[in-house]
Amino acid sequence: MAYNNILIAVDGSEMSNLLIKKVHEFVPEAHIDILIVVDTSGGYFGTIVMNADIVYQMEQDAEKVINKAYDYAKSIGHANTDVHVRFGAPKQVIARDFPRDHKNDLIVVGETGLSRLQRAMAGTIPSFVTHTATTDVLIMRTAKK
Repeated sequence: MAYNNILIAVDGSEMSNLLIKKVHEFVPEAHIDILIVVDTSGGYFGTIVMNADIVYQMEQDAEKVINKAYDYAKSIGHANTDVHVRFGAPKQVIARDFPRDHKNDLIVVGETGLSRLQRAMAGTIPSFVTHTATTDVLIMRTAKK
């Protein structure tokens, strides 16, 4: 199966550029949607109270991350790239909402950077996406363990 419309979920870590590079090498002609989700669900350990200033700062931080990702994709020659910032629960947005809205045929996520305790308490985005998405999911490793 050829993939034509790929979602790459990024978080601003070093892994983000590696995911973009690997997808470009894997399918250089595909359209890629690079997505960062601003977690307004309360994160991993419960609900947090957010005021307008906090949300504004989170949005500004996300814009910086997504612009860097876009610049990187262009610098390696991936011309067919769009970037997106969404608000909500990252697991839900990545696994269901965004791919439905953008007709992605592959979701690419990096392996988790969470600690063992965080994984046990909250689960991981890659695990949730793998079990929930209705499209193919690729979890990329970026370093040997």
